[in-house]
Amino acid sequence: MHSSGLTRRAWRIRKGMKARSVAVLMAKLQLLVVPLLLVTPRSAYGYADPGTGAFLYQAAYAAFLGVSFYLRKFLDRIGKRNK
Repeated sequence: MHSSGLTRRAWRIRKGMKARSVAVLMAKLQLLVVPLLLVTPRSAYGYADPGTGAFLYQAAYAAFLGVSFYLRKFLDRIGKRNK
């Protein structure tokens, strides 16, 4: 039994119901957002200065490094468990 008092089968069924309800909610949200995006004007007349590209590059690089360090720690923990 899980800490909530449910059996494994009941827990899996309940977890599956949550996943389906999230999927239904996302579908409804898409039905609301997509038509709004199609109705909005296409040109925004925005300006991005040269520093924006450097910032995006830096953010992507930092995200890559963060994920790589996280995965390294995660895989090290798994490796220690298997020994």
